[in-house]
Amino acid sequence: MELFATGFNAWRQLQFDNKRDNDNSDEPRDLSSFQSILKDDFIGCPCSLLSCTFVKTASAGIRNAGFMEDISERLKEKLLSSTAAVAWNGTVAEYDGHGTIRQYSSTGTREQQSFSGLGNIAQLAAYETGFVALSHGGHVWTWGDERYSACLGRPVTPSSPAERPGLVEELEDLPTGKIKKISAAGYLVLALTEGHDLYAWGGRPGQESVLEDISSSPTPVLVEESDIFDCGVGESHVIVLSSEGHVYVIGDNGNGQLGLPDSKVYSWTRVPLRLEAGQVVCGVEAGRSTSFILAKY
Repeated sequence: MELFATGFNAWRQLQFDNKRDNDNSDEPRDLSSFQSILKDDFIGCPCSLLSCTFVKTASAGIRNAGFMEDISERLKEKLLSSTAAVAWNGTVAEYDGHGTIRQYSSTGTREQQSFSGLGNIAQLAAYETGFVALSHGGHVWTWGDERYSACLGRPVTPSSPAERPGLVEELEDLPTGKIKKISAAGYLVLALTEGHDLYAWGGRPGQESVLEDISSSPTPVLVEESDIFDCGVGESHVIVLSSEGHVYVIGDNGNGQLGLPDSKVYSWTRVPLRLEAGQVVCGVEAGRSTSFILAKY
């Protein structure tokens, strides 16, 4: 397998080989197009935080790149398995594997909270000020800051407050099946169904939305009339993998995170890829201002 990346690289978080740039400066440079950054017999989905990237491989276990934040090996494993997530306000949500999600501050300054009754959790994702949980039964739960209630995808009521997990009922009984994957970042949340339909919701007052017609209700996202096999979202960009094996991107490109020459892309644009013969894209992911592509033979 091979991992390709583009975008923000201020801490060399896209350089697993730790090589310096090939010029007279020690300053790292952002990547403006997708470049191969790692090869291995197996590469899992990467986890990208502000200053680091880590990924599980067959040959060396967890590989790290960039300035490693104060993250325990246990939390790394949970982040890579999507049973933990870190919001960009420093709050951590972590599933204990026995029906309870613990929420706490990474600085240890806030009281810990516990949430149960959500079922067996398959995935946790975080946006700027809150979290999304996906159960093995395909149910989606959200919670976070009430000031950004559009990211919740559900009404805020006295019986279902913003700060506690609430079910996103509009994602129940969808035409193409249950939700199989969630992705969140910035003020945008994505949910992908078993039948390869993509839904999105979110937004922040005064901030231009990455996607058109996005609101506080889950809305279908159309990408060149293709089924969507995988997706990732950053602070202000989105990357998806279509059923034809094509990669499409949209949004801000200030750090090269779209792998395209334009500074911003307002409509879904296919990324030109130079893959080896017999190599196909099998997954995509996004960090705050980075994008990743996984390819296999």
